Amino acid sequence: MSATNSHHRIGQDVDSVDQLSSVVILGLAIAGGIAAVVLDLLLIG
Repeated sequence: MSATNSHHRIGQDVDSVDQLSSVVILGLAIAGGIAAVVLDLLLIG
């Protein structure tokens, strides 16, 4: 089955891939925020 076949592309389009990467980026942002708060408490607090 070729990559241009419509059945092959179902569930593997740009939207689903972008949603996955958005979740990963959101997780990194949250982890970074938590790390910043922890470092702030350790260094300043």
